[in-house]
Amino acid sequence: MAAIVLGSVPVVKRIVRPGELVVEVVDGDTFIIQNRQPIRLYGVDAPAVEDCMGTEARQTLKKKILGKRVVIKEPLSDGRGRIMALVYLKKELVNETLVKNGLAMYRRQAGTEKEAMKAANEYARNKGAGIYGPECYQKEPPDTGCAIKGNLEGDRGEKIYYTPSCPYYVQVIVEKFMGEKWFCSEKEAREAGFTRSSDCLGSERD
Repeated sequence: MAAIVLGSVPVVKRIVRPGELVVEVVDGDTFIIQNRQPIRLYGVDAPAVEDCMGTEARQTLKKKILGKRVVIKEPLSDGRGRIMALVYLKKELVNETLVKNGLAMYRRQAGTEKEAMKAANEYARNKGAGIYGPECYQKEPPDTGCAIKGNLEGDRGEKIYYTPSCPYYVQVIVEKFMGEKWFCSEKEAREAGFTRSSDCLGSERD
C-alpha cells in the first residue's frame, strides 16, 4: 500500500507488486492503470499529442506498455489527481527510455534516478534525437516568409514573440515540441495570444 496525498486529503492508493496492468495510454508521459488511476512518468515532459513528436511519443509508450504490467516506484501526487512515479517494465526504466530516445525531456527531480535521467537527456540532446532534431528544435525558419519566433517563457509559459529585428533574435530557439511556433506576421502572432518582446525596438506591425 502507498499513501498518496491528493490535494489536502490523504488517499491510499493500492500499488500492487509485481505490477500494475496498463489499460490506456493518454500521451507520451501519462497512462492509466486498471483501477483507473492516471500515472505520469516522474521527471518527464513529453510533447502534447498535437505538438512536434507528440504522436510519436504516445505511440512509442503505447507500444511499450499497453496491456502489460509495470512496476510503479517512488509514487508522489502531482496535486491534480495523477500519481508521478518511476515506471519499470521488467528491469527497464520507462522514464529513461523515452528521454534517451528524444521522445520526452527531463524536467526536474525524478527521485533516485535523477542522475540517470539527466544523462539520458544530455545523450538525446547531443545526438539530436527526436525533439532535439531539426524538425522540432529550430533556430532558422523553414519558410523565410514566416520568420517570427513565438516562444513560451517562464514557468507560466508566457507567450512572447520575436521579429528578426529584435536583439538576440538569432539566439532564440523555437522548440516546437513545447508548443512554440513560427509566425508569418506580427498580426498572426498577436491573434494567437503572443505579445512582442519588450527587448524589441520599434512599433508593432500587422
